[in-house]
Amino acid sequence: MARWWLPAVVILGVLVYTLSRDIRFEKAYTGDLRNRVTGARLVRDGRSPYFYKWAPGDGVRYYDPANFDSVLPSNMTSTPILYRLLSPLADKPQSTISASWLAIEYLLLAAITFLAFRRAQTPLQQRAVLAVFVLVLFSNGWEEHVASGQTYLLIPLFAMLFLVFLERSQGPLWEVAAGLAAVAIVGIRPNTLLFFVPFLFLVRSYPRRSLLFFCAPILLTMGWILASGHERGLWKDYFHNVQEAVKTNQHLDPPVVVHAPDPHYPQWEGLDTARINYYMCRLPDVIHSENGNVFVLVRGVFHQDLSVAALGWLAIGIILVLAGAYFLLHDPPGDAEPARAAIFGVCLFMIADLFSPIYRHQYYTVQWIPPLMLVAAQLPARMRTAHWLLLAGLLLWCVHLPFIKMQQTLAEYGIMAVLLGFALAPGRRKASKSGPASLPKSR
Repeated sequence: MARWWLPAVVILGVLVYTLSRDIRFEKAYTGDLRNRVTGARLVRDGRSPYFYKWAPGDGVRYYDPANFDSVLPSNMTSTPILYRLLSPLADKPQSTISASWLAIEYLLLAAITFLAFRRAQTPLQQRAVLAVFVLVLFSNGWEEHVASGQTYLLIPLFAMLFLVFLERSQGPLWEVAAGLAAVAIVGIRPNTLLFFVPFLFLVRSYPRRSLLFFCAPILLTMGWILASGHERGLWKDYFHNVQEAVKTNQHLDPPVVVHAPDPHYPQWEGLDTARINYYMCRLPDVIHSENGNVFVLVRGVFHQDLSVAALGWLAIGIILVLAGAYFLLHDPPGDAEPARAAIFGVCLFMIADLFSPIYRHQYYTVQWIPPLMLVAAQLPARMRTAHWLLLAGLLLWCVHLPFIKMQQTLAEYGIMAVLLGFALAPGRRKASKSGPASLPKSR
């Protein structure tokens, strides 16, 4: 136990610093959290949030200072499932929700770390997981996630839970739980459907009964959406909102409309505008955020614009090539490891993220936490080159070096390349059960 005193003291000191820093970020107004709250309220009230604009008779219940603009869609761009998940918090005052969400973000990160820590089998691997935890707290992605009140951390949590439930799979309850986690992941962000592509190669390893219990929550959720006119309408509006967002981000002549002016409430739902401005002028740290989209890089390097169609086809082509390589390198498919499949699955949907025609900010990078921690939990006694490269990428997320252009983006693409190499490396082969033990193992 003595060997854990120093790591414990370091982590405690880090938490004292980062929590005090993040409390100051939260006091400066978590703007993105507000549109999640108003969206959840509108959904609860039987309305659609995706093209809602504030009207004078609506009061502060749906008021969002960031939703006064000249574009057609609202700034409420999350899925109906996410709004349902946030529903228990939605009717509380914004000040209470914001403070509570900061605490929830820390609990989510702690839960993800705990699940990864349990996988580690040696003290070195356990310390590696804790090191990732500490570095994440200092990363620009985490700081922007907290400062904005974002919700992307839910995806890593459900991804880790899915992996845990899948590996347990010792009865119907675990299989249903894995199905519920899958519903949550895809329900929060539809492009995360790609996360499950490598797990298709493991289907043969599970009996049909297990697959039936796993699919039950998925089929029930789809049935509920199809049977409810309100839910169908929400999803239709959601995808329409995404289409309009693409027009706005790619400057494809989005329609311009006139809405009611912002009433500029000085105080609302426990928030004081003057106090918010005070903390905005005294932020505890500078957040170095970048848009790491492929179209941004192409525009910056080659001074060319990629069309939405080109971005889509490029993403599809790369994903198909990588999925094919994964299949060939893990033949027979049943030999693929679930943890390796999870790492590869995150890479696939993050590739779709990077090829998105909608600007992605630094808080998207918290979705890399599960694969980074899974790799840390398998750290060998001597660090290999790949692990040193991942550490370098993490450090680039935490420090700002002015002489490195697009530092955050460079770090993210480097981390993705290393993780892809780790995931595509052939897994350990299982010995054939046929033939005498003295014969060479079958490949």
